[in-house]
Amino acid sequence: MRLCDRDIEAWLDEGRLSINPRPPVERINGATVDVRLGNKFRTFRGHTAAFIDLSGPKDEVSAALDRVMSDEIVL
Repeated sequence: MRLCDRDIEAWLDEGRLSINPRPPVERINGATVDVRLGNKFRTFRGHTAAFIDLSGPKDEVSAALDRVMSDEIVL
């Protein structure tokens, strides 16, 4: 699904789309949202999981991600 800038703003207003912190209107353009990344990253370690189910309870999702994610890398 692609949303135009008006739809992105409407979905943000309605809570159907969440970006935290919410980007200023100047960063919503066409069908894109320009986001800024911080200086901390995590990468995937080699793993054999075909997918990670993000729909489960938060503690189970966190445990699954901890198994396949590296420690934080600070730039």
